[in-house]
Amino acid sequence: MHAPIPRTQPRLRRALLASLLAVLTGCTTVGPDYHAPTLDVPTHWIEADAALSDGDDDGLRTWWRAFQDPLLDRLVDQTLAHNLDLAIALARLRQARAERVQIASAAMPEVSVGAAGEAVRGSKALSSQPGGQARTWHLGFDASWELDLFGGTRRAVEAADAGIQALADDHRALQVSLVAELVSDYAGLRAAQLRLAITQDNIRSLTEAERLAEQAHRSGLGTLADVTQARAERQMAQAQPPLLEADIARFSHAIGVLAGGFPGDWHTALATPAPALPMPVDFPLSLPSDVIRQRPDLRADERRLAAATAQIGVAQAERFPTFRIPLGLGTTASVIHDLFSGASLAWSAAMQGSQSLYDGGRAQAGVTAAQANANAVRRIYERDVRLALRDVEDALTAWTSERQRQAALQNAVADSQQALQQASQLYARGLSAYLPVLVAQRSLNQARDALAFSQLAQLQGGIALYKAVGAGWSGTALVSESDQRAARETAATQ
Repeated sequence: MHAPIPRTQPRLRRALLASLLAVLTGCTTVGPDYHAPTLDVPTHWIEADAALSDGDDDGLRTWWRAFQDPLLDRLVDQTLAHNLDLAIALARLRQARAERVQIASAAMPEVSVGAAGEAVRGSKALSSQPGGQARTWHLGFDASWELDLFGGTRRAVEAADAGIQALADDHRALQVSLVAELVSDYAGLRAAQLRLAITQDNIRSLTEAERLAEQAHRSGLGTLADVTQARAERQMAQAQPPLLEADIARFSHAIGVLAGGFPGDWHTALATPAPALPMPVDFPLSLPSDVIRQRPDLRADERRLAAATAQIGVAQAERFPTFRIPLGLGTTASVIHDLFSGASLAWSAAMQGSQSLYDGGRAQAGVTAAQANANAVRRIYERDVRLALRDVEDALTAWTSERQRQAALQNAVADSQQALQQASQLYARGLSAYLPVLVAQRSLNQARDALAFSQLAQLQGGIALYKAVGAGWSGTALVSESDQRAARETAATQ
């Protein structure tokens, strides 16, 4: 009498199968998890006594509207909508989104369908079935799935997501830069027009002074040297308008290209002189830590650090085994109408695994390179934070120093005007030589021109301050409806 056969083998197979499934489903994600770095930054600015005020986010993002210049508002809107550099950056963002879909698809099964027909006639010289003929028809599906057991694909998707976010912030940083450049060029154009008007006033004054010198010479109250000197001063002043007109044209050309057009597109609109841009009373300036959060270029650096950290996991996953599950399902028959019968059904399933035993150190070198790259990107982020805070300090210094300098220049203009008036009256009465008039006229010319320069310098310092704190970008990237749809499709593949 035989003992009963134990039933432990099927249970063992089921246990092993369950363990394998647990390994397959309980995937491990190798590599370090990313945590945003915390930087130790100053708690206040050096120019702590500057007259600055807290501003709302909307005021920061549309800061140029504080100038209340309708033409400037139109130019900025045109630039944000049609600038070619922004269009290029947006195209790069679309490319990154599409590449992210490609990367994420590696974690999905790949399914293909195929059909084949074959007719074979054997050789008649064979001893076995000479001249035999056969036909075979095949229709079926093939699928293959590479298991992401160690999270290489997940880390790659994580890196791609961070890269997309970095490109979106690059787009916003470009907006900040372009708006600041446009407003600076517009301010330079208006300042050049103001200086041109000052120069033309000086030319008229010097022409009148020359006429008075000639009249005094004819009446015997002046000398020929006075006439010659007055003529030279007038000719020197007449040499200035061509330079200022060239500056006006250069600024106009730059504005036309920034707005997405050609150099002469805005020439007519900009040719009419307008008052120089006023200086806003207050600036919306926040703490140094807030600047790091607001500036899109720093946010892009932080996102690149996240992507570089995820790439370490991608490199580490290359050191582990790869597993692939090929599947096949189809029908095979000798007669085509039998392809859809139950007897023609055929299927196959397998598990494939591979592990490199020796690669010359390639995989380990990839991990080392990814770690070194992440460390470099971290240092770049830390460096850019310091440079950004320096930009703010420099802009604050320029703005406050020019504000203090303007008070003295305004007093100098007022005093020069009074001195010129008094000297002209004395000269007209014959109580003074022409030289005091010429000196007073030159002083007024220099004071007015210096004041115009100072006003432009203060304005450009304010523009630089807006740029340094990251003002001038929209809350979301300027994308079309198709881009938004592509983003939703990308999110659905996660």
